[in-house]
Amino acid sequence: MKDNLGYKLAPLILFVFVALIWEYAPTLFGIPEFVLPRLSRVVSVFADPRTLAVFFDNGLVTLLEALVGLLIGGGLGLAFGVVLSQSRLLMKMFYPYIVALQCMPKVALAPLLVIWFGFGLTSKIIVVALLCFFPMLVNTITGLRSVSRDNLELFRAIGAPRSATLRHLYIPAALPNILTGLELAIVVSLLGAIVGEFVGAEKGLGVLLVQAQFQMNIPAVFAILLILVALGLLFSLSVKFMRQRLLFWIPQEAKQVKV
Repeated sequence: MKDNLGYKLAPLILFVFVALIWEYAPTLFGIPEFVLPRLSRVVSVFADPRTLAVFFDNGLVTLLEALVGLLIGGGLGLAFGVVLSQSRLLMKMFYPYIVALQCMPKVALAPLLVIWFGFGLTSKIIVVALLCFFPMLVNTITGLRSVSRDNLELFRAIGAPRSATLRHLYIPAALPNILTGLELAIVVSLLGAIVGEFVGAEKGLGVLLVQAQFQMNIPAVFAILLILVALGLLFSLSVKFMRQRLLFWIPQEAKQVKV
C-alpha cells in the first residue's frame, strides 16, 4: 500500500520540485527574463482575460487542425494497412514506395502545401494527415502480420470466411500495435499543426508563438508552450483510456509497460 502511494506521489513531488526550481533559479543565478522568465511571470500571462480569450480562440484552431488531420491520416493509414497486409501483390507493389515516402521529411512539404492550398485550415490539416498516416500504416501492417500462425490455421480449419477472420482474429491481435501507432500519430499531429502555422497561417498557437517571439514576449512564449503540453497530455490520456477499454484481455501490468 505504501509502495503504491509512493508511486502515485512521485510525479507530483517531481512537479513541485521542477516548479520551485523554475520559480527561483532565474533570480538566484541572475538569468535574464528573455532567456528564462520565472514561473509566476508565465502563469500571470493567463490572468489577463483578453490574452486568455486570444489563447482560447487560437488554441481551438490548432486543436481542430490536429484532430481533423489525425482522423484523416490515421484513418487512411489504418485502412491502407489492412488492405496491404491482406494482399501480397499489393504489398510488393506499394511497400517500396511507402518506405521511400516515409523516409522523406513530410514537414518539408509544408511550404509547398501552403502555396497550393492557401493559408487556411486545409494546408495545415494535410500536413498533419501526412505525418499521422505513416505511423498508423506501419504499425497496422506490423500488427496484422504478427498474427499467430496456429490461430490462423485454426480459423482456416473451421472454414471461417476472410471477413470474419479479419474481424475476429487479425484486428484484435493487431490492436496493441494499432494503438501504439495512434500514440505516435498523436505526438506528430500537434507538431504538424504548429509547423504548418509557422510556415503560413491566419490563426493558431503557432502564429501566436511567432508573434510573441518577434515581440520578445518570452513569458507568453512559455505560456503557449504550456498550452501545447496540456493538449498533448489530453491526447495521450485519451489513447490510454482507449487502450484500457479495448485491450481488456491484456493484464494491466503489460498495458502499462507498453505505454
